[in-house]
Amino acid sequence: MQRTTKPTISDDAAQYNLRSARGELFMDRAAALTSKVMTERQVSETTEIRNIGILIFDGHHLITASVINEIFHLANATLRFAANEPPYRITLLSKLGGPVSSSSSISVMTKSLAAYRVGDFHALFVASNDVRVKSGLDAQLSAWLAGAGNAPQRVRRFAPRFDVLLPQARPRTVPVFWVGSGNGTSWTLDQKAAQMALTQIADDHGEEMAARIAGSLQPPIVWTGNSRSDWHGMNTSTDKLHESARWIRENFDRDISVSDAAAVAAMSVRNYLRRFKTEFNVTPLEYLMQLRFEAICAMLVNTTLPVDKIARRCGMGNGDRLGRLFRKRYGVSPTTYRKLSRDQ
Repeated sequence: MQRTTKPTISDDAAQYNLRSARGELFMDRAAALTSKVMTERQVSETTEIRNIGILIFDGHHLITASVINEIFHLANATLRFAANEPPYRITLLSKLGGPVSSSSSISVMTKSLAAYRVGDFHALFVASNDVRVKSGLDAQLSAWLAGAGNAPQRVRRFAPRFDVLLPQARPRTVPVFWVGSGNGTSWTLDQKAAQMALTQIADDHGEEMAARIAGSLQPPIVWTGNSRSDWHGMNTSTDKLHESARWIRENFDRDISVSDAAAVAAMSVRNYLRRFKTEFNVTPLEYLMQLRFEAICAMLVNTTLPVDKIARRCGMGNGDRLGRLFRKRYGVSPTTYRKLSRDQ
């Protein structure tokens, strides 16, 4: 029987451009070249490199990372004739490194976060829809972002982007963009990822360059002109959503309601429900229950507390309610789950 293997794409950015699963060409590279008589600049080993990190996770959609990658490749093509302009280099990252499987079963080779510091990057793009990642609940990623240097870090979070301030003689910030990871069928999210990549291009080379690259995409998009200085004002409400998610994490063991969380975000309940689902892909109640059940499972495995006491400590009221919801979610009772987990 012939053995089959998943196709693999190298993390070398030059091999990670080409086409999406739908066969659409992202870039018109010829549009980047403005003159046939100019001399291409030489890049030596001492030339500064602007390292762009793209962090992906299992089940990611190739189209999202591809569109970011291609925009920076097009910028490199455009800047081939510009003096003293360092090129961009794309590095695909994952938490553990190695092959990461996409939603289309294509494995992409990545480098481990542990091999880098956040300060090694000119900009970082995080492609994930996981509520744990987007809301700061991923401990490994949060610790890595906080480890920008030896001195205490100050983080300014303007979701879907925040800046990590690096402690050095001439302080600089590393922009971190939360781009999500699309469903593979909609161009809408690709536009969002493209706009974020173009924002970094505009910061580095100006609005005109960003607009030019946007027009070279296939299909072309309209550059909205969201430069770095615009992010704070544009994302105040989004930032409040992340603040409310943090508040839910800190208070999941209490008897809290959606209206309480909406008040933290200074939004009406209806608007809050809609915005929260758009930002995190789960409702506030689903997020709250996810936090509670994670704590419940940990207590069942690691403590001898009775189910009724665990229920009270995790905001679930009483043991009867917890038992009913637990069986609906996991198909077994809390006591059976405890026994099975300890027998393994």
